[in-house]
Amino acid sequence: MARGVSARSRSAERPPRQIFPIAVKYGAVSGIILLTFVLWVGNTSTQLALQATADQVNSTGSEQVQLVSSLVTPFWADSTIPDTDQQKAQTQLAEQLNTFIEKPGPHTILDVLVLDDSGRTLIASARGGDRLKIALGDEIAPPMLADTGVRVHKGSLANGNSIAPVRSFQLDLADDSDQVIGSVQLFLSTVAIERLEQSLEQASSQQIWTVLLLGIPFVLIVGFLLTRPVRRLREDMAQVARGNLQHQSTVSTIDELGALASSFNRMTRFLADAREQELHAQAVARDLSIATRIQNALLPDQLPVISGIEIARYYQPAKEVGGDYYDVIDLPGDRAGIVVADVSGKGLAGSLVMTMTRSLVRMAARIQPDAASILGEVNASLSRDMTEGMFVTLAWAELDHDRGQVRIARAGHNPPLILRESGRVEQFQPGGIALGMDPGPIFRSSLEVSVVNLAPGDSLILYTDGIVEAMDSQGEEYGLERFAQILQKLNLATPDDLVEGVLADLAIHVAGAEASDDITLVVARRERTR
Repeated sequence: MARGVSARSRSAERPPRQIFPIAVKYGAVSGIILLTFVLWVGNTSTQLALQATADQVNSTGSEQVQLVSSLVTPFWADSTIPDTDQQKAQTQLAEQLNTFIEKPGPHTILDVLVLDDSGRTLIASARGGDRLKIALGDEIAPPMLADTGVRVHKGSLANGNSIAPVRSFQLDLADDSDQVIGSVQLFLSTVAIERLEQSLEQASSQQIWTVLLLGIPFVLIVGFLLTRPVRRLREDMAQVARGNLQHQSTVSTIDELGALASSFNRMTRFLADAREQELHAQAVARDLSIATRIQNALLPDQLPVISGIEIARYYQPAKEVGGDYYDVIDLPGDRAGIVVADVSGKGLAGSLVMTMTRSLVRMAARIQPDAASILGEVNASLSRDMTEGMFVTLAWAELDHDRGQVRIARAGHNPPLILRESGRVEQFQPGGIALGMDPGPIFRSSLEVSVVNLAPGDSLILYTDGIVEAMDSQGEEYGLERFAQILQKLNLATPDDLVEGVLADLAIHVAGAEASDDITLVVARRERTR
């Protein structure tokens, strides 16, 4: 059913066949009108002044061409006649034609031609075919010749410097099976008719003006009727311009206007769809804005004060909402925990998992005694709800009461770094797989906790791969080595200055390239003794 509806919808969107384009329709109507006017004027002039003379010329010409055709034997259509005999017959026919036109008569016969069936090859001519230049005009059809088969044309013959108006009378020659095998063409002088035509030029001009005065209003009326769909389309466009994108044109003509109306209807549907998509995008943007505010609210605005420890941090999502997470948590027994995590997904999905991870970490930190128990509890909860293909990497650093020792646990995350006051950078990679990949046994057996001494002036560096995997325009990563080098240069800087220095060097590397991952950096330095 859905396929049928879709097929009908596609069929309705296709423009109709342009059987009669509007230019053809308007041109045909205008041409018919003008042709009618010209014929009316010509017929009127002929009936007033030339009827008798024209009838006489037509009658004479018809009789003469029929007489000539009765004398012509179509030898050229007989392929059995030798070429020499053909040439003799051709010569004899030319002599007969010449003799015929020399006979006295009421009208002057200027020339007689015998043509083959194509009408282009000359068989014989009374004048030899090389003295007169023929220019024929439109065919006329005298009523008296309707049944004779004679075709009549107006034209002219040029003989030297003189040009004589003529009428051409043409009669086809047929064999026994009525197949045309040639034609006879006879030319009569019409000087008398032309003189009469010139004498009535003024009367004809008046008649033409009369025709124009009557025809122009008629043409305008027809034009008005033909362009009515255009006006309807203009009204349709005005409706859409006022914001009514549900409006559809009712123009259904089978010409360019019908195709335009069909395109117009498709356009309005596309605009309506685009507006709906825009509204949807605005709704998504509002949801993302809300999600961003919620996520920012979940990230610590003010870090808790940890005696003996200075902390600085930086967080920047690659999109409106991110999948990175960091936190500083007070623990029982004058302990503190620092956590940095990275969700495999981005956008809203990553943000939701990040929010869930934050809640689970804070909850487990209140009830579990150590790092291994905290991460084990978080992993067990995430594994039950995590969708396939998603996981969370996390680095956990737990500082004891005198802040001289740090217990580091790593669930598949980037290895934490220790920046010694001397400038040496140490990397710690205790074992562990990402959260959410295994419900329990494998995760717990692979998880290791390292104990690191943190001397006064030493800094603990927790970060996400958005730093070390940041790429420049050539696709080259920032890398852990360059990260360690900039840390060495900033070994005596405050945590805030250290964060700013790393970010400045990272900006130089990417040089404006679009960020592909969230960036999180947390620096915790043990205060120097005074």
